[in-house]
Amino acid sequence: MTLKINTKFKLILGLGNRDTKSAIDTALLYANVGVRFFDASPEILPQLGNALLKAGYNRDEFILCASVPSLGDIHGRKANISSVVCSGCTLCSKDCPENAILKDKKTGKCSVDSKKCIGCGMCKKLTNCYAISFEYGNRELNCLQELIQSGFMLDMTEFHASISNKKQILKDFRDILSVFKGDISVCINRRQFPLEDTVKLLSELKRLFRLGNPDANFYVQADGASMNGGASGKDSTLECILFAKELVPYGFDLIISGGTNINTPKMAKNAGIDPVIAYGTYARKIVSGVSKDTALLRAKELFFETENPGYAADCSIENDIECSAAVKC
Repeated sequence: MTLKINTKFKLILGLGNRDTKSAIDTALLYANVGVRFFDASPEILPQLGNALLKAGYNRDEFILCASVPSLGDIHGRKANISSVVCSGCTLCSKDCPENAILKDKKTGKCSVDSKKCIGCGMCKKLTNCYAISFEYGNRELNCLQELIQSGFMLDMTEFHASISNKKQILKDFRDILSVFKGDISVCINRRQFPLEDTVKLLSELKRLFRLGNPDANFYVQADGASMNGGASGKDSTLECILFAKELVPYGFDLIISGGTNINTPKMAKNAGIDPVIAYGTYARKIVSGVSKDTALLRAKELFFETENPGYAADCSIENDIECSAAVKC
């Protein structure tokens, strides 16, 4: 029995995030304000499912989605810092959205906590440091297979396909189809191919999907300014909206991600599109390092704005401007 997404809000807990506690704490916080659609690494999902049950939630109310990257996709990479080259300046750690870079007190060198690193590249973007490099992989495919074999009730798989190698995309997609029968979303951006080629590729993926899943649902996640560190401005969310708008005529069921924030719902509405909105680093960032009450208010505001586009257009989460009673109730 497959499902059709009946919510506009999807919370991305981070494909590369294997810090189970932080992922579950964030998910439970957002579940408390009404979010029912969670996307995470296959490794996180069993513990998340158990945590939801332990918290008293009905598991059938939730969509649990496993993310799997194509080999070479940015979502499947990890940062690495060479202990030989690192000077210990810590500039790379200042704006790491996951607090994944640590300095060893004894050696004075920095290192990356691979459990927390999501491969966003902000560390390299900030410093262009020669000590920082990236390792790519798609170990999540094996984790997905193990998850399915364990009997876990997985609702959906998201396939990250933002690479320029079509053969690799097709291979990895077939590998997913060989182990998972159910709803799938393909996350892709507009930078790898011209629009016509992107549509042809998506149509081929949908055709392959339909061969073994005639009753399941196929979604396209139009990715914009992915891995941008949780930017809060309107510019960061524009790319995914424009991309989604280009895809509308082709009849795909759409999700948007990459640069999404409090501005996204109204901007999407003004653009004449009505997609599911996937929030990643921004959603995690606004509830991190603040009191529980503030975190709940911020999560509630983002959820409310997503379900009611335009309501919170003049409300600033970052400045803690008090929202109206309608958001707090």
